[in-house]
Amino acid sequence: MPSLTSHLLHLDPLTLKLATQHPFLESAATKSLSLDNLKSWLAQDRLYALSYTNFIGSLIAKTPVPTTTDRDTTLEWRTVDLLIDCLTNIRTEIKMFEETSQAEGWLEDICDVHPNLHTRAYQDLFAGAAAPQKPLIVGLTVLWATEECYLRSWTYAKSRMDLSLPSKEKDVMQRIFIPNWSSPEFQALVRRIGGLLNKFGTERAEEDSWEWQECENAWRQVLKVEQEFWPDVKGVRFHADAKSHSKDDRKVVNEI
Repeated sequence: MPSLTSHLLHLDPLTLKLATQHPFLESAATKSLSLDNLKSWLAQDRLYALSYTNFIGSLIAKTPVPTTTDRDTTLEWRTVDLLIDCLTNIRTEIKMFEETSQAEGWLEDICDVHPNLHTRAYQDLFAGAAAPQKPLIVGLTVLWATEECYLRSWTYAKSRMDLSLPSKEKDVMQRIFIPNWSSPEFQALVRRIGGLLNKFGTERAEEDSWEWQECENAWRQVLKVEQEFWPDVKGVRFHADAKSHSKDDRKVVNEI
């Protein structure tokens, strides 16, 4: 029986690639983003992070905290413990957004905005995944999927950077954001979330069960929303074509 995360990663390799290797990422890695494009995306990503905070809180509320003597070893407590760490991490992320923007003189541009269509789509996705009628495993799938895509995206961006560039010649994406979102620490957090999700997939749901199908639907929704979240760069946008799968597309699930 495959792990749940492995199963999901192999469902639609082409769309995964389109969602995590967008032209925006290469532009961010090569200092070819316009300042307006950069600030606009940062502003929306900050709103995403704030919505993520509420999402994590909703997942904590859905998780029954055990009171038994073996509390620390239960799956429920491991879940709460991880979600608290996710809250700590996103708090640090939001602070990084705001402090960096203030240092660059962009604070009002980043903070005084409203969510666009694609950010609202993420907000709706979070709300749906955390709804009372949804099993916890679906919310954890959305949590893992968003972080897995984010890690893959910025690891791809890092691979497009000129690593020999002196620090003084790097812009804010190359100096701060890309290293942060492709770091070993972030990778470890994403792997930890995936490991917990796999435990739920093994112990609380059967392969091909309705819970697994709900997780598949959640994964596909995240890929769609993630692909559309990246801004248009010089009129170029990726569009998935279900007929264009290839061996190279299927290799993408093993790139990280």
